[in-house]
Amino acid sequence: MVTLSRVRVSRGISKIAVVIVVAVIVIAIGAFLYTSYSGIYSAKPPSTLTTTAPQTTVPQQQQAPQIQATLTILASSGDPTLAPYLRLVASDFMKANPNVKVEVQLVPFAQLVQTALTALQNQNPSPDIIIFYPSQAPTLGPYLVDMRKYLDSGVFNKSDIPFSSMLPVHLLDEKGNLIKISGIPFQQVFGYVIVYRKSIFENQQLAQEFKDKYGFDLNPNTWTSWDQMIKAAEFIQSKKESLGIKYALLFPNGLTQSIFNGFVGIFYSYATQDPCTDVAPGSVGGYWTYFKEVNGKIVPTLNCTAGIKALETYKKLVQFQPPIDVQAMEYDQLRDFFLTGDYAMVAAWTAFIPIYNNASVSKVAGDIGVAPLPGGASGQAPTFAGINPYSKYPDLAAKLIAMMISPEEYRKGAEQIGFIPATYSGLKVASEVPATSWVKPLIKIVEEQRTVDLKRVTIVNSITNFFTELRPIFIKNVADFLRGKQSAEETINNIVNDWIKIMKIAT
Repeated sequence: MVTLSRVRVSRGISKIAVVIVVAVIVIAIGAFLYTSYSGIYSAKPPSTLTTTAPQTTVPQQQQAPQIQATLTILASSGDPTLAPYLRLVASDFMKANPNVKVEVQLVPFAQLVQTALTALQNQNPSPDIIIFYPSQAPTLGPYLVDMRKYLDSGVFNKSDIPFSSMLPVHLLDEKGNLIKISGIPFQQVFGYVIVYRKSIFENQQLAQEFKDKYGFDLNPNTWTSWDQMIKAAEFIQSKKESLGIKYALLFPNGLTQSIFNGFVGIFYSYATQDPCTDVAPGSVGGYWTYFKEVNGKIVPTLNCTAGIKALETYKKLVQFQPPIDVQAMEYDQLRDFFLTGDYAMVAAWTAFIPIYNNASVSKVAGDIGVAPLPGGASGQAPTFAGINPYSKYPDLAAKLIAMMISPEEYRKGAEQIGFIPATYSGLKVASEVPATSWVKPLIKIVEEQRTVDLKRVTIVNSITNFFTELRPIFIKNVADFLRGKQSAEETINNIVNDWIKIMKIAT
């Protein structure tokens, strides 16, 4: 499931539609990471000092070579594998280029956009490389270097980068024509996925009992529908005392963001089966599925049958955890609660897996399996590297990004850090490394999601208040539905009617 949006940017850029994956809000899940690097040193020819008697030789002096270029990478802190991978690549790049110094500057996620914007708008040459996420691409993308020249010249291997991963950094005009590609994906995050306890779901006696009762496997990798996932959760919930757990399933329903992102994948899986939505099977999903154009007018699709079914399914999925008014499950809860061992499975982002497998904080470490959500609901949220157009060394920055996405660095990252690559070849490498082999069943997501109607994608991008005014209406009504205050039909009608009243369309 990939979500897309657009912003308008002045300062010489008019009427640009930015296609972007939104919905993955990265939260702080790791310890503070160091952000600076020491210089590279090499020997100089020895110097001697002669006195009257005796003659002595001054020992050889170790001195740093003359630094001819300094590259600064700006990134956000929090992701437990991102900064270590940037440090790894920076170190290798400096070894290969002794006269280049690479520095990494980390800022909190909430400060990254403003920090980057300040530099870009003031035409500062630093940072040279800006690391950003899909939700930040609409704001930053119009200011960054067009990567097409590096893709076309072969600096980056175009054929190795999944099409669906590139969508967030496509800048389009209002007719759907490509204007710019503002970044290169180098880290892949999948979400949501099912992270499950292998000790429970791979228990042969339990699995046989389940199959005898329901006629399909307890293995989450085999589920093809939400109904199968719900039946499995019901079965596990009935066994919770004997299994030593409290809840079968932890599913996102937070009142800030995760309720918004938790629903979109469910809707997508039904929308592809509902002609009312005009969403083709195999499309790259996302928020764009919420709207279509009819006779030149933008109309919501949530009031199709798919919207009702998605809401009803959503309510069933959250029945196995504390009620929303007792504990809404935002991103930090999805991260922290599963660590306790109280849950059999969780719908989470793959960025959380290193924490789940950290034995110092997690009771489920070493007991983790990963599977896609049923119905094609899992999607991609890549991390991108963009280049500052005012950098003194844009070509050198591109060379550094090329190293970031090289199979050699990806293998080191997977083996040493648990880093998940963004390219086809990198994902294959990661699937062969024991620590990251869990990614193997998810590779088909990037292999299969190859279709999208770029013109239709720009529809949601033209709704300028989608995230600022339409999203709160959605969250409030869906939360009231989960509380039992209104029916699915009332919820959908309230959302659609209010959206139609207040939608602001860019002209």
